[in-house]
Amino acid sequence: MRVGKLCRLALRFWLGLVLVLGFSSHYYSPTRRRLVHSRILQTYDWLLMVINLVAFYAYYRYAMTYFLEGMFRRQGFVNQLSTCNVFQQLLMTVTSTLLHLLFERQVCQTYNEVSTILEQDLQLKEHSRFYCLAFLAKVYTFLHNFNFALSAIMHWGLRPFNVYDLLANLYFVYNSLARDAIQVAYVLLLLNLSEALRLNGQQEHGSYSDLMKQLRTRERLLRIGRRVHRMFAWPVAIALIHLVFFNTATIYLGYTMFIQKHDALGLRGRGLKMLLTVVSFLVILWDVVLLQVVCEKLLAEENQICASPKDVASSRTTYRQWEMCALRRAIRRSSPENKVLGMFRMDMRCAFALISCSLSYGIIIIQIGYIPG
Repeated sequence: MRVGKLCRLALRFWLGLVLVLGFSSHYYSPTRRRLVHSRILQTYDWLLMVINLVAFYAYYRYAMTYFLEGMFRRQGFVNQLSTCNVFQQLLMTVTSTLLHLLFERQVCQTYNEVSTILEQDLQLKEHSRFYCLAFLAKVYTFLHNFNFALSAIMHWGLRPFNVYDLLANLYFVYNSLARDAIQVAYVLLLLNLSEALRLNGQQEHGSYSDLMKQLRTRERLLRIGRRVHRMFAWPVAIALIHLVFFNTATIYLGYTMFIQKHDALGLRGRGLKMLLTVVSFLVILWDVVLLQVVCEKLLAEENQICASPKDVASSRTTYRQWEMCALRRAIRRSSPENKVLGMFRMDMRCAFALISCSLSYGIIIIQIGYIPG
């Protein structure tokens, strides 16, 4: 299956990139077929984290003068947006660092646990097409963070793109990758859980012991799923709120560039800026819609109960146990355990609404008079 092979290559590439960028102290061992902790990688990660936090001050000082005076009609407001964006990056950096220090080992152990269930208990041969396409789409949005063309051409024709501009953009790209690496890990775990629940539900059980084994595996996967949502609750919530602000600022910035009467790059240059702005908005929107789709898929698998025994008369005890499982699942669907932070459900239905409202916020900012007609 070509899509499956491409998915495996994308997973290996992402795991290697995460190690190079210092986002993980665990590497994948082909012999053990699991993630293994490394003290050398841990030292390397801590060193990069310290350098990243120390470099923030230089990035902050440079970002305050990144936009030239007179570049926009409402220069003061643009500078305020830039300042807010910088401090939100600091919040994301601190959150990523804390998650890395507190939960990285738990996340890797959870991944190993789910992988063991898939490969040994459920005898996984090939991932589903949905799994492969969803993960490839997530890796694409992750790699899109390397694209800082809009930031590079923004000053084209006004001043040369110097070394400090390059370093500032690389720092921004690095922190964006750190933020999205958390979401890629989250989506990867959700996809693995969805696959495990799907395969477990397809297992045939002809006896009471087979049914009990299937039900125990299911309950174990559901507990793992609740643990995963709790571990990633705050990082995902902060990332989504940051993306609302970032998309709002992107819309406003795109509008200001669109109404500029004079552009140093001419009409084609202004069109290129608008195209890059639209692409940036759509990629972020697609990324969050993908998160919602993956969570909805997992929720659908969780709501599926195991198939009822084919021959009811042969084992009344087996059938009654299946009925009890169905009853417990119906009760759990309305349980408070399906709440994350009190506002985010496990299916993350608010994800699309939270990010798409940035379009409304951008239009409101434009209408209330920040840009004179």
